[in-house]
Order: sequence, then C-alpha cells, then structure tokens
Amino acid sequence: MVKVSGVREMPKRCIEKLKTRLSSCKVRAVDRNFLIRLVTAGFWGGAFVVGLSYGGVLFYLLLFSLAMVSSFEWHQMTCGHRWFYIPAVAMIALPYASMAYIYTLPHGTIILSWLILSIWSTDTAAYFLGRTLGTRKIIPAISPGKTWVGLWAGIAFSAVSTLVMSVIFGIFYVPHSILIGAVIAVVAQCGDVTESAVKRMCKVKDSGFIVPGHGGVMDRMDGFIFTAPLVAYYVKHFSKFFIG
Repeated sequence: MVKVSGVREMPKRCIEKLKTRLSSCKVRAVDRNFLIRLVTAGFWGGAFVVGLSYGGVLFYLLLFSLAMVSSFEWHQMTCGHRWFYIPAVAMIALPYASMAYIYTLPHGTIILSWLILSIWSTDTAAYFLGRTLGTRKIIPAISPGKTWVGLWAGIAFSAVSTLVMSVIFGIFYVPHSILIGAVIAVVAQCGDVTESAVKRMCKVKDSGFIVPGHGGVMDRMDGFIFTAPLVAYYVKHFSKFFIG
C-alpha cells in the first residue's frame, strides 16, 4: 500500500516541481497591457489596410488626420514651446509627407504595406520578447523598457517579414531584403528612442491617450519618424536594388 500510494503521489510531486520551476522562471506571462497593445495594433493595421486598399482620398484623409492628431499631441506634450516647433517638422511633417509620396509610386501600396508590417512586427517583438527575456537595458535613462534582447528580436522579425514580403510580392531583391529589414528595425527603434527623449525632456509618460495600451498616436507612429523618409529616399535614388 505504501508503494502504491507513493506511485500515485508521483504525478502530483512532478506537477508541484514544475509549478515551482515555472514560477521562478524569468519569462513572464502575457499581461493585459500586451493584449491591449496587440488589439490596438491590429485595429490601426486594419485601418491602414483599408485606407491602402480603397486608396485615393481615403488614404490621404487618414494620413492628414493622424498628422493633425500628432501635431496636437506634440503641442500638448511640449506645452507649446516655440523651440519645439522646428523638430516637429522632422518628427511629424516629414514622415507623413514621405508616406504620401511613397503612396504615389507605382508600387506604393505594397511598399507601404511592407513598411507597416516591418515596423509593427519590430515593435511587437521588441516589446514582448524584451519584457519577457530581456534584462540588460540599452538606454535606461531615456527608455527604460528598451533591452538588447528586444532590439535583436525586433531586427530578426523585421528581417524575416521583409524577406517574406520580397518573396511573395517581389518588392526587393532577396539578397538585399534581410539587410533592408534589419536596417529598418534599427532606424525604427531610433525613432522610438528619439520620441522617448522628447517625452523625458517634457516630463510626460505618453504623448497622448487616444490609443489604448500605447498612449498617443505619436507613441504608435514613432517608428515611422526616420524610416518613412529613409524608404522614400531609398526607393527614389537606389531603384537598382528595387524591383520596379
């Protein structure tokens, strides 16, 4: 009877040991904030897809609306200080103007779809894997949530998404697609850090509150600050690497 009871207790002991090990593991469960961010990202991604699909006035109206909300958030965040008007041109006007320009290109819809997928896959991977596995911070004084694990995860996801888009739609030559995706991920993170630095200077946590789980529109679109102008310049001046 003792042996039988001991055998019966073995599964329970194994389960208890497994629970103990999982509880001591550094990997955190998916939290509520991440789910909110994921749903919100899906909503904005869907809005962009609809705008790109129907095109024309609808897409330009979407860009204009986002630019106006971003301008309002910038004004509120910087308390209307005049010295912040000049960087607003680079951080708000130029990215949206670049996206409008890319849209006018022969394959503009596909290029913008790739850019959106690349940046948001970078953000999602950097946020989730950085929070669950990352320990070493990149710039804790400016952006405490940024980790080296998150950075490399974002680069990997962006490179893979660019490779997949290149294979399916043929937007970039495959040998260049992985490098392009990696560069876009790094540049997108630079935009994120730049916006975080401005928020630190202004002593605010979020640029706004309109996007659940993200803060404001600028918090969601900061990855486009430098990437959109870079892609516009790349496609225009280095078209030999671009399948037109």
